[in-house]
Amino acid sequence: MNCDEFEKLKVRYLEGNVSSAEEKAIEAHLEVCPHCRETLDKIMSESSKQAKLDLSTLDDSTYKLDEDQQKKILRHAKYKNRFNIALFLLALFILVNIAGGILSSLYFNWGGEAGRLYKAQKTAALITEFTFPNVTVPTHFDPFPLLLSGAGWGHSSINIKPYFVANGKYAIQKRVGKDEFVIGHLDINQFFSSMDVNWQWKENSFKDYLYFYHPEQLNDPANNDTGIANSSDQIWEALDTLPEGTVAELSLSLTGTFSIDEVKKLFADYDVDITWYAVSTGIEGNPYCPDRQAPLSAFHGVWGVPELPRHMLRSNSTISDEHSVHETYLLESMEFLIQNEAIARKVYRGSSENLQLATRYDYIKTHGIEVYGVVVTGPTKELLKLKDLDLVHLPGLGEVRLWNWFTRNYQGQMY
Repeated sequence: MNCDEFEKLKVRYLEGNVSSAEEKAIEAHLEVCPHCRETLDKIMSESSKQAKLDLSTLDDSTYKLDEDQQKKILRHAKYKNRFNIALFLLALFILVNIAGGILSSLYFNWGGEAGRLYKAQKTAALITEFTFPNVTVPTHFDPFPLLLSGAGWGHSSINIKPYFVANGKYAIQKRVGKDEFVIGHLDINQFFSSMDVNWQWKENSFKDYLYFYHPEQLNDPANNDTGIANSSDQIWEALDTLPEGTVAELSLSLTGTFSIDEVKKLFADYDVDITWYAVSTGIEGNPYCPDRQAPLSAFHGVWGVPELPRHMLRSNSTISDEHSVHETYLLESMEFLIQNEAIARKVYRGSSENLQLATRYDYIKTHGIEVYGVVVTGPTKELLKLKDLDLVHLPGLGEVRLWNWFTRNYQGQMY
């Protein structure tokens, strides 16, 4: 039934002179049409006023509503009441969601750098860049505004919902050649103080090709030197086979431990970039470590620092002593992780027993940064030349990509 049909039948409907089918059609139409309900309401209101006037001149014996009229009045009141309740519930739902969103934003962002959201995302970024060679999680540098409900940067985003829920989706990136590309996302979902961490890798897995051996591991007679040497030869042969129009990433172990400045001088004459330093933390050579004979990798106890961490660049852009910057950044970051160790354990992909933040921190604070391995990237043929360095051995070949070893004058992205 439409509004025109209702107009024709409304008088008969009020008089009770419609069929059962017409009555059902009218009532169904009234449920969905506010205009016709308003029209009916006006008619009933005018009828009520007229009835009161008539009652002033009639006694009880001369005025009486028949049963059908009473039913129609009650039915109309029911529809009107139902409509008002629906409006009230809708308004209440909107207000509760607005209030819930504000309270959630305050809950997760209150306290600036001590806020729950900032601590979660910074901890995730630090754990990733310290334990995944040549992998970073670009995060928002500063605490979010108190009333933030959603934000996005690059391939990452954060969404704060009512009822104390915060969903963060952070891009996981690595660099090969001159380009950085996304290899997955780290999803951190928070509900009050609880937190769920989910690693979403492209192609459903992380290809862990980069590894290191600490010098003390190689002094262990239990290690099979022949097998390691054969593996190294295969890597150099693969680099020799790859075409010149490619770039790659390569992990390299060193025969000893060196400072960052010494490592940079070692590679200064080669057209390659260092992206990550494997750093001694006093655990790698532990004879009681269950992974002593296994290579150190993202899931097996490796620890290091990127060459150009975004947080370090931002907070120390005016400091010229690069070694001092790396050491200060690493120690301050590890202090932050120790304060938020419960979050760090949830994010860390290796065994939580191997995290040992306090032990690692004390060793680095006492001995400084001792580098025993690096990740380098550059043209494959330039990487092959590193075979001639006496201090370099045990390569691990990671991602290989098409040539991008140049600086573009212009580039942009659209999402």
